[in-house]
Amino acid sequence: MRPRGTTWLIGGLLFVVFAVAMAPATLVRQLLPADSGVELLNLRGSLWDGQADLLVNALPLGSVRWDYRAVTLLQGRLGYDLTWEGPDHALSGRAGFGLTGWQVAADGRLTAAFVNRALAPYDIAITGGMEVREVALSAPYRWNGTGSASGSARWQGGAVRYRLANQVYDGQLPPLAAFLGDGLEAVIYPEDGQTPLLRAEIQGNGFARIGVTRKLTELLGNPWPGSHQDHEVVLEVEEQLF
Repeated sequence: MRPRGTTWLIGGLLFVVFAVAMAPATLVRQLLPADSGVELLNLRGSLWDGQADLLVNALPLGSVRWDYRAVTLLQGRLGYDLTWEGPDHALSGRAGFGLTGWQVAADGRLTAAFVNRALAPYDIAITGGMEVREVALSAPYRWNGTGSASGSARWQGGAVRYRLANQVYDGQLPPLAAFLGDGLEAVIYPEDGQTPLLRAEIQGNGFARIGVTRKLTELLGNPWPGSHQDHEVVLEVEEQLF
């Protein structure tokens, strides 16, 4: 006859296993960084295999699907394979959530319509699609000025419209390549050149800084006056993110 204590232990273990296995998809919300502006709606499935509609700063950004990667548990974190799709984008990659921070990596494509939604607050609009290549980001849950980025993105080039000093300008740019690295920083170059056109970084104080070089103003048909070198930053803006 099996001892009663053993029966209760086995029953308790089975309950825990069942509860974990059936953990609802709504628990995914608890993995999102606080005050990130990211929301998940219409969650379905489970914590391990599910799907939801993604909003960032109240902007609908398609559907995201996750599938748990069991091997990551041996590394002390939760890890998922991801697919993120909508009418203007298709990305696939991975996400990981450890004790102190998160990581995400992705490859795929973005149309001009998708990119322009992000650029709209800055009165910039482009044509042409973009390819994301092995882009990876990581940062702590509580922002302390640290993080890392790697990978690249390629824009096929085309027409650009932007506003400067309350005046709208139209320009044409060649294909461009962006490279991420050195903390949370990106530098954009002509695909067939070595002169930087734009530098962007997230600083330790939570502000994003974007610097435009003289070469970019020249390519846009509105060269910056003065004797600056092509690689020098001639226009810089900052915006608080965190």
